[in-house]
Amino acid sequence: MNIRAALYAWRDSEARAKNIESFRVFPNATLDAIVSALPRTRDELLEIKGIKEAKFNLYGKAILNVIAECISAPKEQPRDPQSFVSMNGVMNGTNGPMERPSYSISQFLDILNRELFRINARVRGEIVSVQERGNALYFTIKDTEAEAVLNVFMWTSDYHLSGVEIVPGLEVIVEGRVEIYKPSGRLSLRAQTIELVGEGALKKAYDALRKKLELEGLFAASRKRVIADFPQRIGVITSKQGAVIHDFLNNLGKFGFQVRFLDARVEGVLAVKDIYRAIARMKSEDIDALVIIRGGGSLESLQAFNNEYVVRAIAEFPKPVICAIGHDKDVPLAQLVADYAPSTPTACTTLLNSSWLSADISITTVEQSMFALYTNALQRKSMEVMKAHRYFEHAFLNIKTSLTGAMDGFLQVLPLYKRALGERRQTVMGVGEDSVRNFRRTMEQIKEKLARFSALLDAHDPMRQLRLGYSILRSTQGILRSVHSIHEGDTIGALLVDGTISAKVTRIEKHD
Repeated sequence: MNIRAALYAWRDSEARAKNIESFRVFPNATLDAIVSALPRTRDELLEIKGIKEAKFNLYGKAILNVIAECISAPKEQPRDPQSFVSMNGVMNGTNGPMERPSYSISQFLDILNRELFRINARVRGEIVSVQERGNALYFTIKDTEAEAVLNVFMWTSDYHLSGVEIVPGLEVIVEGRVEIYKPSGRLSLRAQTIELVGEGALKKAYDALRKKLELEGLFAASRKRVIADFPQRIGVITSKQGAVIHDFLNNLGKFGFQVRFLDARVEGVLAVKDIYRAIARMKSEDIDALVIIRGGGSLESLQAFNNEYVVRAIAEFPKPVICAIGHDKDVPLAQLVADYAPSTPTACTTLLNSSWLSADISITTVEQSMFALYTNALQRKSMEVMKAHRYFEHAFLNIKTSLTGAMDGFLQVLPLYKRALGERRQTVMGVGEDSVRNFRRTMEQIKEKLARFSALLDAHDPMRQLRLGYSILRSTQGILRSVHSIHEGDTIGALLVDGTISAKVTRIEKHD
């Protein structure tokens, strides 16, 4: 038995019983980790990321039981029960009668749900009744050509994301897996998506939503944002299958673009969740622009791009959005709300490349202009240099001729200069001897005067008087020359030959 299918069926049944979304029981990643590890004990199960003590207390035993049942179950079981039946009951073929296994109702329904979970179907029918309870939607569809009805269960989050408003009498296609709700034993189709049937119904829903969003101003030109020059970080949402992504990447210029790619379905109602979640994830990316692309298609195949949730997600995206979706007739609402709506992926790349190409052309033009200006300037300077060379060559020739004539004249008068210099030398020598004698006489006179001045200065030196026992009194006003310059209580200083003394005036006697 397929353990993964068994765990997914158990989880959906558990979520249905508790009226909660399946991921609140366990997300897909946790179930896939369990399938990879195949834990057999409590400790092994607790080692798996996403399973803590609280989760184990709620679901641990049930998970271990599912794994044990799948591992212990025979890989192949006979499909025809008659091959084991005889007049005496169920037989073992060669070893005689063997006892039939018995199950509790809960076990039996778990086995049925695991088997039913393998079936993923698209079912078409007419809405009979609709009831919304809590976070789940319950409705019934009937066969328009036969007496057959099917109960359908759908989470309201999936229903709202589908963008379809169902009412009795509407023909729809629902896609999902069948399960039996254990508390009531009721079989239901657990729908993941719902879509309208027929081009007319789709066109009617398209026109109504377009009018609604247009009245809100979501398509107004004033809301359109301009992609900044030289974008580098580009977010891309499309399917990794097909030629669209390859055409886009092949035509994107070699300007150092950094592409953040998210794979998503881009056709049918199943694409709504993928595109919506991809846009939400791109909000956290550091990008300059978001690109959403796919090839052409009919109104039916482009339902995801006419979904209200997807359109509003594009309108609220924080960066400019380029949406290129090929279409036969009606423009998808995603393109109407986007900032740019080129017709092809190649046209998207033209938008992204334009500022870079313009800059490249401008740089090339500037390079050519600079080279031309440099060439012209070089030619002009070369001509100026040649002209200057001819001028200096002529000038130096004239200078050389003049110098040659001057040299010849100098050589002729040189002997005369030598004789005149000799005579001048004799005169200078005589003058020099007289100058020395006069200088010495002057120095002797100065020496005698300095000796007289030194004796005079020594006689009037204040320190000489101090050495003789005199002193100099000072106050804050300067040297004291009269008792009238001092008052009782003032501080005076006495300068002696070997230091100073400070004293306070206590009495003053004045002489007439």
